[in-house]
Amino acid sequence: YPHEMSGGQQQRVMIAMAIACEPKLLIADEPTTALDVTIQKQILELIAKLQEKHNMSVLFITHDLGVVGEIADHVVVMQAGEIQEQGPVRAIFEAPQHPYTKALLACRPRLDRRPKRLPVIDDFMKGDGRPHIEERHRGAAPGDAIILEVKGLTKTFFLKEGLFGKRAVPAVKDVSFRLPKGKTLGLVGESGSGKTTVGLTVMRLHDATSGEVLFEGRDLLRLTEREMMAYRRRIQIIFQNPYASLNPRFTVGQILVEPMKIHGIGRDQRERVDLAFQMLERVGLSEQSFYKYPHEFSGGQRQRIAIARCLTMKPDVLICDESVSALDVSVQAQVLNLLQDLQDEFGLSYIFISHDLAVVKYISDQVMVMNDGVIVEMADSDEIYLNPKQEYTRKLLSSIPKGLEKAADLVV
Repeated sequence: YPHEMSGGQQQRVMIAMAIACEPKLLIADEPTTALDVTIQKQILELIAKLQEKHNMSVLFITHDLGVVGEIADHVVVMQAGEIQEQGPVRAIFEAPQHPYTKALLACRPRLDRRPKRLPVIDDFMKGDGRPHIEERHRGAAPGDAIILEVKGLTKTFFLKEGLFGKRAVPAVKDVSFRLPKGKTLGLVGESGSGKTTVGLTVMRLHDATSGEVLFEGRDLLRLTEREMMAYRRRIQIIFQNPYASLNPRFTVGQILVEPMKIHGIGRDQRERVDLAFQMLERVGLSEQSFYKYPHEFSGGQRQRIAIARCLTMKPDVLICDESVSALDVSVQAQVLNLLQDLQDEFGLSYIFISHDLAVVKYISDQVMVMNDGVIVEMADSDEIYLNPKQEYTRKLLSSIPKGLEKAADLVV
């Protein structure tokens, strides 16, 4: 059944359904958006083979310009329902004419640069699309204060087999790492590598099988539910799916105010509402958003609401679980700039879980690579990309689409 397969396997089934009748035209609508780089590469190679075998045309709809640069012959750039520019992929990427096209090419984080601020669509539409030359220094020093330390974290799930049998499925195996205060730890790996399970287990949304999670020296896994309540406020998580993580029956105001009420933040309702308005403004949403429901917002706006909800708790640690993976490059750049501004202002510490290696390189001080529940490699972000020690890390890096690098150089 579909639920027994991974996302990559499900996507392959959808491809098999689509090509079963040997169509002349295959419309692929974001077929690889939420998939890790290695599965994405496999699916793109599969589509290319089928295209050659059946002499098939492909209409490939995506916001991933790196993929477009690798696989497309002709490109159509759309904005607000209108075609802004179209032509051969080489002409569009090497000599874009429309400001919107230039913005899309420049918004994407680069592997070879780390500007203090990513350019966004508005910069180019207002004629201010200048490159940000100043680089942001990343990395962790031995003397950095440690806010979170994980030791030997293990999580095993038990699945029923038959009437009485159980099968053990180890998801996280003896994981240990340290998160310095005010820094970002990137967590990368393929789908099913255990990244999300680590984040949920640290939050105690999953019960750990063994190990320690030391927050300022106190083991969270040994606390009672009552004792843990104070720490739930200080460690927050932004979930991967902005469509499923917000209660559809609550207004945005209720979504923001209820957690503050539970944790006793604010003297009264008026103060909580004022704080909610401040957070909406902080994440770039209007005051009118307070009175609307989640279905009235786009995916990027919902993700900002989820960030605002976390910020009302005034956390010390924020776990970002694929929080920008499903967003287009412009909204992604806005959210990454916002997360960086918040870290600069409040000294937040991030665990940034993602399969997008370019985004992880941009925002992380250190990167931890996971495979099959085990830490394969961990180092400063620049070091791990320039000099990967393990074959698995090299495999991940080699799967990154490279079609955008030259185009972005030409734009800036």
